[in-house]
Amino acid sequence: MGKGLYIHIPFCRSKCGYCDFASEAGREALIGPFLGALAAESARYDGLAGSFDTLYVGGGTPSLLSEEQLERLFGVIEALAGPIASLRESTFEANPESLDAGKARLLKRAGFGRASLGLQAAQDRLLEKLGRPGRLADFERAWTALRSAGFDNLNADLMSGLPGQSEEEFLASLRLLLGLKAEHVSFYALEVHEGTAFHAAGVKEEPEASAALYEKASAELERAGLARYEISNFAAPGRESLHNLNYWEQGEYLGLGPAAASYLDGERRANDNSLDAYLAAAEAGAAPGTQYRERLEGRARTAERLMLGLRKAAGIVLSDDIFIEFREEIGRLLAAGLLEREGARLRIRGDRFYISNSVFREFV
Repeated sequence: MGKGLYIHIPFCRSKCGYCDFASEAGREALIGPFLGALAAESARYDGLAGSFDTLYVGGGTPSLLSEEQLERLFGVIEALAGPIASLRESTFEANPESLDAGKARLLKRAGFGRASLGLQAAQDRLLEKLGRPGRLADFERAWTALRSAGFDNLNADLMSGLPGQSEEEFLASLRLLLGLKAEHVSFYALEVHEGTAFHAAGVKEEPEASAALYEKASAELERAGLARYEISNFAAPGRESLHNLNYWEQGEYLGLGPAAASYLDGERRANDNSLDAYLAAAEAGAAPGTQYRERLEGRARTAERLMLGLRKAAGIVLSDDIFIEFREEIGRLLAAGLLEREGARLRIRGDRFYISNSVFREFV
């Protein structure tokens, strides 16, 4: 498998209460300079041209860009990765309120084969509490636009544990997606991180309620033909995210844009998350600053490969280096009923996926 290419678009119309991603609201005037800086960063990796086979444009809100700005973005991508349509998989992330029929058609003409649309919840009152700028009607319009443009591989994001969310509301949101025949669903429990509006407001996580909903959602999704292939991801046959599978299989990838992470030649690093610093570096003809840079070797690299592999429902094949390095930890987890082994394959038990962090802590 070739490398993955991730492009981070750090602009949003507004900041959601739970969001701790590198994104900024109200700075659309900087999209033009950002695209110039992105082109400059991309040119530093022209030696990797032709080595990519998956693409993910995420954010932030990539769909906030105008059609003209999107055309410019596609030019930057194709200068490095070649024609978007030639990649094994290409995903564009969108927010419902900023994706219209014209942009959907443009994405399809550019060669994108997959789109990811944030639903989060189907109730407008919950979307308002989350600080989402769109409403259910926006989601339905955007979904219809993507289908009409020819997209037959769509993901939707769904959340549980939201402030004031009932079980009935969560299941109604899930069933909406099943009724729309989503090919892929990404399911997340609310996490409250420092530095977010929710943290400042004292919003609390609800892990027990989210765990119960996770089990119910898993059962309904699988009955509908969307199999769990990773802790939080469910897909129809053949619709698994190849880009994300590359992450979970410790494949190489390049990230461009503020806060974007890369893993190349055994080194993991991430760009500085400041948009202003990113633009200033480009103006000075310098590479973006970094948040961190580390080389994974020995036990640390093996531990990461094991933890990433265990995120997948299929688990990981126990190679000699994994078994030798972590024999005792694996033995304890098997005895505790958190892991199961079938021949050389090791995986988290299906009814223990929600508490997978208890497994991962053993290998840190």
